[in-house]
Amino acid sequence: MRRRKARRSVALADVDLRVGQGEFVGLLGQNGAGKSTLIKLMTGLLLPETGTVRVKGLDPYADRERNARTMGVTFGQRTQLWWDLPARVSFDILRDIHGLAEPAYRSTLAELDGVLSLSPFWDTPVRFLSLGQRVRCDLAAALLHRPQVIFLDEPTVGLDVLVKDQVRALLARLATTGDHAIILTTHDMGEVEALCERIVVIDRGRVVHDGSREGLAAVSGDQHTFVVEFETPPPSLRLLTAEVVSADGPTVRVRPLPGSDRTEVTAELLAAHPVRSLLYEGTRVEDMLRTLYGRSREEAPKVTGRAG
Repeated sequence: MRRRKARRSVALADVDLRVGQGEFVGLLGQNGAGKSTLIKLMTGLLLPETGTVRVKGLDPYADRERNARTMGVTFGQRTQLWWDLPARVSFDILRDIHGLAEPAYRSTLAELDGVLSLSPFWDTPVRFLSLGQRVRCDLAAALLHRPQVIFLDEPTVGLDVLVKDQVRALLARLATTGDHAIILTTHDMGEVEALCERIVVIDRGRVVHDGSREGLAAVSGDQHTFVVEFETPPPSLRLLTAEVVSADGPTVRVRPLPGSDRTEVTAELLAAHPVRSLLYEGTRVEDMLRTLYGRSREEAPKVTGRAG
């Protein structure tokens, strides 16, 4: 009879993360990098084997009830609403759980309704809501008690463009108040670029970047590109100031060579072939992460599991 072997792996290691009030932090990483584990530690769902976690001075695991009153959380497509009840009844239950005064509760609910358009369906049982409707209700439920700390784990996964815009508008509004510390985990780079001033990147359980978007570009290497659409497909395009990244008929994407500036690249592109349009793209977060992951894998020491 063969015995199963257990393998020990480290989910997070050497993570030193401090988030202040008023900060909107994008927590990024590939699947399995440790993002959700870190969120679960900060929300008190997991107890760390070693190290210390504090949220507003509280131990999230030991002081789960008090910690829950200071934070709002969304976990992707996992709902915190009562499945067989109308969403508005779930809001009333959460009002009583958090001990909210009726005037403040009504004011907050009206404010959330104004941004997320909840009232047309909040009398519908949750089980009959569409995904987009339920996500909006879940986000409202997480914000009803005006939490000081907000954890958003893939809050717009699976949503259509219009609903995403509504959710982003609310998050942008929260960010401008300076009253919240917001941590967002997402694979939607558009959300990161639109909302997050600070970006933390985790790879294999370790923080490989913590800083601004501009700082991420400096670490990973500036990869900005030009997208040029020529009148007709160029027979061949060889440039002195840039390299061709991709070509699809008349549309060509080029990246400046080291030492070349935008003016030089633009001038050479316009002189190379008749141009219909020319678009400058700043460095995309997605491209910066791809470069950063590659460097992290090359530089990091190998970590092996312990069988037992």
